[in-house]
Amino acid sequence: MIRFFTLGTFVIVTAGLVMNADAGGLKKSDSKVKATATATKIENGKQTVTITLDIEKGWYLYANPVGAEDFEGNKTNVSIKAKDKVQAKVKYPEGTPKVEKIGKEEIKISIYEDKVTIQAEVARVKGDTSPLQISIDVNSCNKGTCLPPGTVKLMVP
Repeated sequence: MIRFFTLGTFVIVTAGLVMNADAGGLKKSDSKVKATATATKIENGKQTVTITLDIEKGWYLYANPVGAEDFEGNKTNVSIKAKDKVQAKVKYPEGTPKVEKIGKEEIKISIYEDKVTIQAEVARVKGDTSPLQISIDVNSCNKGTCLPPGTVKLMVP
C-alpha cells in the first residue's frame, strides 16, 4: 500500500516494503501472526466462529477500526466463505491506543498486540454444512518497520 503524507511543504511517500535480512528475502505481514479458529455446531442455520491471533513478540497489527482515516486500509479484516453463501457479523475487539509519528505530525491509532480474539456470528444457508474458509488480512509492524500486507487463511470444519 502506498501512502502520501503531507508535512508542511514536503510530501513523504511510503511504500511499506521492507526486506527481511534473516530470511534472505521479502516477508509479508502474515509471517508475524499465527492464527487458529474454532466453530460451534450449526444450530438453526447459525454458528459462532472464534479466531485467535498470536502476534509475534515486538510486532503489532492495526486494529479494526484503526481510528485514523489515513490508516484504515491497514486494518485487520476477517472474511468468511463456505460452499453456499454465508453472512458473517464479525465482532472486532477494541485495540490498544498508539501514537504514530509521521515527521512532526502525531496520529492516534489502535493496534492489536500479543494475542487477540475475534468472534463472528455466521448465518448459513439451510443444509450447508461445508467447511468455513476464513481469510484474515493483516498488516504487521514493529518499531520503525512495516511489512507488506498479508493474508492468513484457515479452514474450519
